[in-house]
Amino acid sequence: MIWLGFALLALLALAFLLWPLLRTQRQAAGRKAHDVTVYKAQLGEIAEELARGSLTEAEANAARLEIQRRLLRADAAADGAAPQLSRTTTLAGSLAVLLLVPVLGGGLYLMLGRPEAAQIDLAQAQQRAAEDAKLRADTERLITQLRDRLSADPNRADGWLLLGRSLLALDRPAEAVTAFDRMVALQPDDVEGYAFRAEALTLAADGAVTPPAQRDFRAVLEREPQHPGARYYLGLARLQEGDTRGAYDDWYGLAAESPADAPWLDLVQSRLRELAPRLGIALAQAVPAPKPAAEVAAGPNREQVEAAQQMSAEDRTAMVRGMVERLAERLKDNPNDADGWLRLARAREVLGEADAARAALRQAVVVAPARVDARLALAFNLAGPAVTSRDALPVEAVAEFAKILEQAPHHPQALWFVGRGAFEAGDKAAAGVAWNRLLAQLPPDSPEAKELSERLASLSR
Repeated sequence: MIWLGFALLALLALAFLLWPLLRTQRQAAGRKAHDVTVYKAQLGEIAEELARGSLTEAEANAARLEIQRRLLRADAAADGAAPQLSRTTTLAGSLAVLLLVPVLGGGLYLMLGRPEAAQIDLAQAQQRAAEDAKLRADTERLITQLRDRLSADPNRADGWLLLGRSLLALDRPAEAVTAFDRMVALQPDDVEGYAFRAEALTLAADGAVTPPAQRDFRAVLEREPQHPGARYYLGLARLQEGDTRGAYDDWYGLAAESPADAPWLDLVQSRLRELAPRLGIALAQAVPAPKPAAEVAAGPNREQVEAAQQMSAEDRTAMVRGMVERLAERLKDNPNDADGWLRLARAREVLGEADAARAALRQAVVVAPARVDARLALAFNLAGPAVTSRDALPVEAVAEFAKILEQAPHHPQALWFVGRGAFEAGDKAAAGVAWNRLLAQLPPDSPEAKELSERLASLSR
């Protein structure tokens, strides 16, 4: 069908090209006949004037000579230097052009072009449309299932988070706001809830960072001062309110403190270049140099790894220890870097320095008290060998697992260890409460569910 359309378009274009040629032939023949008729009439008028005596013989001869010259010029203009083509010859040439142009064009396309591209592109477009439709249907089905589960268990913050994110994926931000409202109510110290709700509020307002969204972004920064998304959107709010200088300053600070490989850096730098001319700032000074990626990652590069492979065990340990000490020094200058404290803790554990690792983890929890991963790492550090042995869990470790449940009430590891701590303390009722909540999350036929069911059954003996 598409090739038929191409053929019709080609014929239409050729018709526009050939029409002037045929029309010119007809116009040239008509003009010559008209001129000959006019000049013959003038010759007759000269003869009549001579008979009446209005013209002398000499004047009549001069007029006839002039009219004959005009006849010759008219004939030459109509015929041209070469003989005029006949109508049959013109039609034949026109038809040849009509046929040869599309044939030659099509032949060249078959040799040099991609005649299969239209079918391929169409097939790919259809495949993408089918995949998008399937993904959307799967997401809709997931949302329906989530709504059913949350109606039965409305206190699952992780469920409300998943529901809100799924609604955002379907471009339904207003509905997502309601889901994030429930999550924030259940976990008022969780950064994710505020960040996602603020984003949903912004999307629902067609990109305007509304006052409620600004409040949520500020709540994010209260819990995580370096959060890049909150910093960017609060800068955007200033720009939308007419504070161009404030927006520029906010984004400049974000760009200066971002690593060179940060995914948001290109966007922030482009906004800085956009605002610089409005503020009279030269483009060369509009964008600050970002932090080197290696400084943020604080990990060995390829050359360091290759060098370490050639070292003795003692030298390798010394190299790792030197890197750890450099990271510790950087954290003195930037004590609010929770990720840095977590990296330092992991490095200390690799070196067998459990107490130093614990100190780093405590600092990470102080810096980011709402981060479940930091508190979980501290709880496992405090538990030590008791995690995998029959030794009783330390009381401080059980307390940290309990704090995790305050932030994430359905956290499976925290539920298990809180139940175990209660059981070891002789509080079977509390152990039963925690383990029953955990059992509700496990697949019924899984080995973990079977083992936990047996433990719950033992509580009543």
